[in-house]
Amino acid sequence: MVETVSDQVAANSLAGYSVEHPLVSVVMPCLNEEKAIASCIQKIQTAFATAGVVGEIVVADNGSTDSSVAIAESMGARVVHQPLRGYGNAYMKGFSHARGDYLIMGDADDTYDFLQIPQFLDYLRNHGYDFVTGSRYLKGGQGTIPFLHRLFGNPALTALLNFLFGTKYTDVYCGFRGFTRQAYDLIQPVSPGMEFNLELAINAGLTRLNIAEIPIHLHPRKGESKLRTFRDGWRSLRMMLIYCPNKVFLFPGLFLLILGLLIHVIVLLDLVKYQDRSVGAVTSIFATIFSVVGFEVLSLGLHVKTYSWSRRFDRDNALLRYFYQIFTLEVGLLTGFITATVGGLILIRQVIEWLNSNLTFIPNSGWASFAATLTIIGLGTIFSSLFISAMSMKKVETYDQRL
Repeated sequence: MVETVSDQVAANSLAGYSVEHPLVSVVMPCLNEEKAIASCIQKIQTAFATAGVVGEIVVADNGSTDSSVAIAESMGARVVHQPLRGYGNAYMKGFSHARGDYLIMGDADDTYDFLQIPQFLDYLRNHGYDFVTGSRYLKGGQGTIPFLHRLFGNPALTALLNFLFGTKYTDVYCGFRGFTRQAYDLIQPVSPGMEFNLELAINAGLTRLNIAEIPIHLHPRKGESKLRTFRDGWRSLRMMLIYCPNKVFLFPGLFLLILGLLIHVIVLLDLVKYQDRSVGAVTSIFATIFSVVGFEVLSLGLHVKTYSWSRRFDRDNALLRYFYQIFTLEVGLLTGFITATVGGLILIRQVIEWLNSNLTFIPNSGWASFAATLTIIGLGTIFSSLFISAMSMKKVETYDQRL
């Protein structure tokens, strides 16, 4: 057989890899998978031989009580033990012990065809992708997904995630994925449960990795499923809401705050009347509700945004950097103190007028609601400033050293 130039290039690119330093690590979580794990390991080993690569198999055991561990070790897989239960916990333990330059993840229930591993490696090594995920919806591979998950759960979560984060996934919950070690270190997943998969997809988008999807087919599961539909679905939804502060917190909060303050202005200036009567009393209550809720939601959004920034997903966010250069802890405390003080003085004046009227009525009741709004927002600003300062201190110091 004549060796081609491409064969020589491929051989050279694989030189230097060994059992201690493999090209690829395949990580599988395992909890009582004795019916399927042997088939998975055999397919992975066949894939390594077909591609001619040096690879390792890492089985992250999550407390199996059957013969899964014994089977894996007898077939040459390296088993690491994770006593903390959870899909994500098992994966994080496995990845922390993986030694390959490329990482492949897949379940140990024989639902994924590990013979496709060379295809994942090709996308990662030869086409410049950082994060390659399988999709069961590209070429009709979703047939064995449970009915509700296939038609409602997975498509709905995928569509919502794409809307919130501007991604283009077709199957965000597929557990057959590959990525470079650098990509995984940048993603930094922390989720202990089934939402681990979702966090990988979200963070890959937030960190602007080069992402590709390839079609896969899901095969019938061997053994008992660990998925809990409603619990895992809610945890996934919760994660998406937390990781998307702009659409979930900042924009709604800013809208409610502006609306509430605008209503306060309308009431205080008596711009709107009903049958020549002021609409101040009840309308002011709604103004306070909108303003305070808007401020709290906006504040929560800033907390989440700061967390995202500290995790490096907004690592070069010029707007946040500018905000923290101006809105220091001292500025936040002073702003909150002045706002709360103004609100308190207005309230004191209103109470004095109420006492002078023999507790009969409060003149210009709109001012009382406005004062309550200022007092609550002022105090909230003080405590939010302390919390945000604690989260952003290290990040701001890093920026200061670069300037």
